[in-house]
Amino acid sequence: MRTTFIALLSLLSFVSASIWYPTQIQQALQIDNVAVHLTEDNFDRVLAAHHGDIVEVMRFVDPVYGATLNEPRLLQVFGAEPVWLTEGDKLILKRRGLSFMDLTGREDTSSSPETQIEWPELQYQKKVNDTIQGLNVEEMIVNLAELTSFFNRYYRSEHGVQSSRLIYDKLLEIIAGAPTGVHISLETFTHSFPQPSVIARFEPTHGRSRPNRAIKMPLVIIGAHQDSANYAFPYLPAPGADDDGSGTVTILEAFRALVQAGFKPELPVEFHWYAAEEAGLLGSQDIVSEYIAQRKDIGAMIQFDMTAYVPKGTEPAVTFITTDVDTPLTNWTMRLAAEYSSSTVAGAKLLYVATPRLAGFNLLSFSAGAGSDHMSWHRAGFPAIFATEGDPLQAFNPYIHTAEDRINLADGEFSFEHALEFAKVAVGFAIELGGWAD
Repeated sequence: MRTTFIALLSLLSFVSASIWYPTQIQQALQIDNVAVHLTEDNFDRVLAAHHGDIVEVMRFVDPVYGATLNEPRLLQVFGAEPVWLTEGDKLILKRRGLSFMDLTGREDTSSSPETQIEWPELQYQKKVNDTIQGLNVEEMIVNLAELTSFFNRYYRSEHGVQSSRLIYDKLLEIIAGAPTGVHISLETFTHSFPQPSVIARFEPTHGRSRPNRAIKMPLVIIGAHQDSANYAFPYLPAPGADDDGSGTVTILEAFRALVQAGFKPELPVEFHWYAAEEAGLLGSQDIVSEYIAQRKDIGAMIQFDMTAYVPKGTEPAVTFITTDVDTPLTNWTMRLAAEYSSSTVAGAKLLYVATPRLAGFNLLSFSAGAGSDHMSWHRAGFPAIFATEGDPLQAFNPYIHTAEDRINLADGEFSFEHALEFAKVAVGFAIELGGWAD
């Protein structure tokens, strides 16, 4: 065994101490206080040494996680029926470019009927427009530069933990400057894996407790996912600028502008930064399960996943996915976006195409793109929708889930100005559904 370790170590490059792997990985590679830079080039050699078996590579690199790879998992590749596979199969699916929900332990929670809610007429135009004036692209640039400085934001890594703390610290700094009378709470929502989700909540003017428990207080949720993933192998570089660093800083900027404007909602409004979306929507599903157990009244949820990529020669459009979402809420939010955004507003479907068989099952995947954390809420029967940078069939970002998902794309294809339009939508969504108590 030691001979094998030494042979594999010869395939890895040792570089500066700025890139550190978790302790268990350093132990697996038999290195102490030495940084290992696992690039796609030398990873291919490690993979070849394990005869192309990605599961065996993970057992070698991360033996703690590797011990779980034979455990059964109920996985639903987007567009297919759930099937029982294994934790290790998740690595295989990712290498094939497939995304999924991990429904293990949640087999009986599916309920996604169309809601019959009458969504309100837009009535807070002055409040929304005044708040939008406080949005600042420079804030988004600084925040995303910091977020993408992590080697990756993999949910099982120390990088994923530290990047989550960065989001929490930024929120704490924003909240520290909140005007008197603005009630905000902030928490980390911990999971069974290392990376926590982060939740910031604008409380109604009367505070956290309801003055009358018989009166419903439907919760408005604005979300993005904070983790990133390299689909070739989780411990490879994954700056995740667009997926979903763009959505993360988009709603962070919307939150900052609302705080600065002194937002005092009539209903609770929460901002969620989900962990482990790339691992099967694990973070958002945990939160949905807890909110159901606590019988929280969920009014509306919107997910912002990838908000900044605009292919050269195309017109940017604030786009709403129209499949596997709440249609009435989507239509209402498209009208809201047309009111408050300067961008073209469009709808787009996610279609399905056949993919290779795995473990004896015919699986399907979106021909471009995939789902996101709104599906956790939609599956549980709550009105949830999905906003993204463009039609996935026409403007799909080819760099996501690789080491090249960066800010500095050629031809200016990464557009903070486009992302800012989504921040306007987030502000409008919060105010028009949360209300504003004078």
